[in-house]
Amino acid sequence: MVRKRMVEDDARRLLGGSPVAIVSTNWRGVGNAAPIAWSMPVSVNPPLIAIAVHPSRRTHDMIKFGEEFAINIPSKVLLNHTQWLGMVSNTIGDKLEASQVPTFKGKEIDSPLLEGCIGWIECTLHDFYTMGDHTLFIGKVMAAQADTDGFDFNTGMWSLDDDEYKPLMYLGGRSYSILDEHFDASVEQRPVEQMLEEGIGQELVEAEAERRIKREEAAERRDEEERRGEVEPDTSSLPRELPDA
Repeated sequence: MVRKRMVEDDARRLLGGSPVAIVSTNWRGVGNAAPIAWSMPVSVNPPLIAIAVHPSRRTHDMIKFGEEFAINIPSKVLLNHTQWLGMVSNTIGDKLEASQVPTFKGKEIDSPLLEGCIGWIECTLHDFYTMGDHTLFIGKVMAAQADTDGFDFNTGMWSLDDDEYKPLMYLGGRSYSILDEHFDASVEQRPVEQMLEEGIGQELVEAEAERRIKREEAAERRDEEERRGEVEPDTSSLPRELPDA
């Protein structure tokens, strides 16, 4: 394994692979939708969700003046629509109508919700803050829905049973992914003293050593394949940002 330092501005890319959120808005009867990659829950009680939007984006002012927004969680069914919504500005007219993505009315807010998604969160604007070159909008959750084909209400997690009903994850540029499978950790919750006495620290050290050996073996296999000309050398550059219209 080789640790390579990266430019500080690109540290955010290490957090890639998070769910895409198509943020839909409404102001004075006009709807809009644009994908963002930066969203997260920030409070359980009250339920608050934060999204980061650049001030130059139309979505920014739609949220600021409309004082509400909805987070639509797409599956790969809307892969190309998601990319298109991020590339096209609302200056073309009604972007939602042009995208041909059907919408439906939410439970508590006026912002349209998008069909073809597997989760929907309706928020009113709770607060907002300037954070560097972005604005952090804090939304208070007023209603939430999920498609039962994709979300298991018994476990409170995505079921991952069907690729068509898995949340779309954004990697960068035009690259996306979906979750593959669940893994359950085998470490039991025990008192710290008991864990130390039973050697849990050594177990973790051994597990990490095993993973390191596997990584080194995989790297050696790839180097050998490159020498034999069986694979192209990995010279890909970092992907560009997902545009947000």
